[in-house]
Amino acid sequence: MVRFDAHPKGGGMDQINAELGKETMVVLPCGPVIGRRRGGVTAFHRVPYAMAPIGPRRFAVPVPPAPWSAPRDCTRPGPMPPQLPSRLAKVMGDYDCAQDEDCLHLDIWVPADAGKGTPVFVFLHGGAFMTGGGSMPCYDGHALAEASGMIVVTVSYRLGALGFLPIAGIAPANLGLHDQLAALRFVREAAPALGGDPETITVAGQSAGAYSIALMLANGLGRDLFRRAILMSAPLGLDLPHEGQTADLAERYLAALDIASGDRDALNRVPVAALLRAQAEVARADARQPGDIAPPFLPVIDGDLVTGDPNAALGAGAAAWCDVVIGSTREEMAAFYVDNPALAAIGDDVVAGAFQRAYGAGAAVELEKARARRAPALPPAVLGDLVTDTLFARPNLDFAAAQTAHGGAAHAYRFDWQSPMPGVGACHCIDLPFLFGAGEIWLDAPMVASADRREILDLARLFSGSLAAFAATGDPNRAGLPVWPAFGQARMVQFFDRLTEASSPVG
Repeated sequence: MVRFDAHPKGGGMDQINAELGKETMVVLPCGPVIGRRRGGVTAFHRVPYAMAPIGPRRFAVPVPPAPWSAPRDCTRPGPMPPQLPSRLAKVMGDYDCAQDEDCLHLDIWVPADAGKGTPVFVFLHGGAFMTGGGSMPCYDGHALAEASGMIVVTVSYRLGALGFLPIAGIAPANLGLHDQLAALRFVREAAPALGGDPETITVAGQSAGAYSIALMLANGLGRDLFRRAILMSAPLGLDLPHEGQTADLAERYLAALDIASGDRDALNRVPVAALLRAQAEVARADARQPGDIAPPFLPVIDGDLVTGDPNAALGAGAAAWCDVVIGSTREEMAAFYVDNPALAAIGDDVVAGAFQRAYGAGAAVELEKARARRAPALPPAVLGDLVTDTLFARPNLDFAAAQTAHGGAAHAYRFDWQSPMPGVGACHCIDLPFLFGAGEIWLDAPMVASADRREILDLARLFSGSLAAFAATGDPNRAGLPVWPAFGQARMVQFFDRLTEASSPVG
C-alpha cells in the first residue's frame, strides 16, 4: 500500500511512505481513499463529493460528504445516475452500467509522477441533461492521464427530472448544475492531496456538459473553481425557459406519478423506476418541430444560479477572465437524424418552414445557399445543417468573437473527421474518442468501429495533445502538434481532420 499525506510539503504523489502491491491510499480532506494502479496511472473510483441524494435528500441541493476515517475502497467504478436509454446509442454504442441514485461521485486518474503543480482536467459529460455518467467506461480517463501527465477527473451528476425539473414546494431549480459546482469545489480542495495544482484546473465538457460550463461562465460561477474551459459542441442556441415556464411540465410529471402538488414526502418514497417511467411519459407528450432535439429537462433561468440568457452575458464579456477553447463538429445533427424514419420522410416543405422560422425574409436565399453546399441535398441533411449552424456552430463562434472583443483568450475548432458509418458524417460526439485516447471501448463504438486504427490513434494524439497543452498553459501549441492560432480578429478556426489546419471559415 502507498500512503500519501493529505497536505504534503512537496505536494501529493511524490510523498510515498510504503508500497504493497498495486493499491494506493491517498488522504483527501474528507478522508482516506484507496485506488488501484495500472501502468503509470492510479485510478480512484466512486469518490463522493456530496452526500447521497437519497431519501429526504432526493430533491435537495447537494451538501459536502460527511468525513470518514477508515480507508474507503475506491478501486471499482461506481454506478451512473438513473436514466432512460440514450438516443445516441446507435452511434456511440450501448454500455451496460449499473444505475443508482447514490451517484454524486468522481472518478479520478492520477499519473504516477504527479507532484506539486500537476494540471487538473475535469470533464462534464453530455447526454441532453438526461443520460450519461462520469463512470461510464467510454469516459475512462486512464489513457488521457497517462499520455498528458494531467490528473483527469470525471463527474457524475443528477439527470432528467431528478436533476433538471423544478417542482414547486419540492425540488429547487438546476439541481444538476448545483451538483457540478459541488464537484468542482471538492476537486479544488482535494487537488493538493493528489499532487494537483488548484490554480491550474481546466473544466471541459461536451454537449450538455459544455452548456453547463457556459452557464458557469455567464453567471460568474467559475471564477474561484477553474482557470480554463473547453466547450465541445455546446448547444448555445438553446432557448432557456424561465423557472415558471416549467410549472406545467412539473404538474404533468406529478400527475403521471399520481402525487399531489407539494407532497414532497410522497415523491421521496416513489421507486426510481417509477420516476423514470413518468419522465418518459411526459417527454413523449412534449411536442416538437421536426428535427428539434431540445431536451424536455434542462437548466432554467431561476434568478439564482442562472440569471438570464447566457449568450447575452457571454457576448458582454462575462467570460473574458477565462482562457477558452470552443468547438463543434461539422454535422452535429447527423447523430440524432441517422436511421430516423420520421425524419427520412420529411419533404422540402418542412425544410422551407424551418428556414423561414430561422431567417424570416431571408429564408429563400439562405435555403438556396444551404442546398448548394450539400451533396446530396436531401431534406434531412439540409435541415441538419441548419440546426447544426443555429444551435451549435454560429453561437459558438459568436462566443469566441466576444472573448476576443473583450480582451479574453479564445481558440476555436471544428471537428471534420468523418465516420465511415453511413449517414453519420462528422456527427455530434465524434470528437469524444479522440479526446479520451481512442481506447478499445471507443474503437468498438459504431461511429468509429470500421475506421483505420492508425488514423484514429494519430488524430487522437493530435486532438487530445492540443487540448492537454491548452489545459496546462492556456496555449494549445507545442512541438509535434499542428499550429493552432488564436481565434482573434481573423476568426481563425482549427479544422481537425485527416489533414488538420487552421483557416477562417467563409459564410
